[in-house]
Amino acid sequence: MNRTRLQVTWPLFACFAWYPVWWVLGVSSFIWPIFALPILVTLLWRRWTRVPAPMILWFLFLSWVLLSGVQITSATRWITFGYRFSLYAAGSLLFAYVYNMPRDALLDSKVLRALTSFWMVVVGGGYLGILFGGHTFTPPFERILPHGLRANTFVQELVQPVFAQVQAFLGFPIPRPAAPFTYTNLWGGAIAVLTPVAFATIASTPRGTWRKIVICVLVASVVPMTFSLNRGMFLSLGIGVLYVTVRLAMRGRIASLVTLVVLAALSVTVVSLTPLGHLILASFSSTHGHSNATRVSLSQQAISGASSSPWFGYGSPQPVVGQAGSPAIGTQGQLWTILYSNGYPAAFFFVAFFLAVMWQTRRAAGTAGLWLHAVPLIGLTQIIVYGWLPAELQVVMVAAALAYRRSSRSRSGSVVDAEHVPVSPPEAALAGAGRSGVPAVLLR
Repeated sequence: MNRTRLQVTWPLFACFAWYPVWWVLGVSSFIWPIFALPILVTLLWRRWTRVPAPMILWFLFLSWVLLSGVQITSATRWITFGYRFSLYAAGSLLFAYVYNMPRDALLDSKVLRALTSFWMVVVGGGYLGILFGGHTFTPPFERILPHGLRANTFVQELVQPVFAQVQAFLGFPIPRPAAPFTYTNLWGGAIAVLTPVAFATIASTPRGTWRKIVICVLVASVVPMTFSLNRGMFLSLGIGVLYVTVRLAMRGRIASLVTLVVLAALSVTVVSLTPLGHLILASFSSTHGHSNATRVSLSQQAISGASSSPWFGYGSPQPVVGQAGSPAIGTQGQLWTILYSNGYPAAFFFVAFFLAVMWQTRRAAGTAGLWLHAVPLIGLTQIIVYGWLPAELQVVMVAAALAYRRSSRSRSGSVVDAEHVPVSPPEAALAGAGRSGVPAVLLR
């Protein structure tokens, strides 16, 4: 039985826990569609075809993205279009895979551990960024690429590891963590949606070594988060924490509230008693000058472009004419990427899917379930400033699937606390899926 469970969860550990290996090799940007292939085979082989009703919105989104491909006019843009679509497809397969796994508290714990390991990887990458700054290295995968591909800017961004983006908008150089991603904003977005996963682990794990490690890393994560100077990260995570705090109070979870307050107080103390506090204050008091102006300009151009081609957009982001080195239009936020690349209907389906997921998982059992339910909320608050690709989308999808798994109801209608549900046989779990109270459609 243990061997079976390991086999079921191995793609998740391969994607998330082994991420540093793929980053060093230079292939981390491609692992999601790569591992989506065995996941797809498993879904078909085991006939895991049940998905919640909101997936209809996601399928419509994927279909609309495909239709927007009619706007592509060059081979280079076909590459970027295909890459982004493969990430969207990989996210949907990850969601379906986790959602369909046998209803087993131990399997849920393993999936949560995989996500938590990834969160630790991102925290560790933040410290590497502080230590090594703007340094980089040539990974093995880049060495075997043809010269033409190595010279392509988009390919370089995908394969070449970056430790940090060193910027001086505060008047002095600051190594803003980026590892194991390409940009600091991707790091900030990922750490914001992964931190609730750490809280979920603390809430669902009995006292022991693993729980103590997670708590220690949680406190340690304050340092790279501060160095990132990502205001969007602080604001989105703050909204998520406030939301969970209110929900915990409504549920009467006093012990969980106390734990959250203690951890928050400890983090504030660490920041207040060190120079980190000055960095945070400087970040929020700074106008970020050129960065803010560029972001606003690109957002306006993305909206203008989407209004000119509202149905299918332009297929993919495009460079700004006459401004070499400037970010492409449609790259400064997931919402603008979809609006500009795929049109208004695609943006509607995308946002509507995650809002529907939040609604259906609002009664996820236990404190851990509540934290997982809050992950899409945190992600949605970022979509005007941060992109979700390649990794953040995958995290949100897996967290949402776990929230669904904790949203089962008993026959009496009361919420079942997934942290205290006895392990059930896979056959019984699958047979009872239709009685769980989680709306689902059967795609066969």
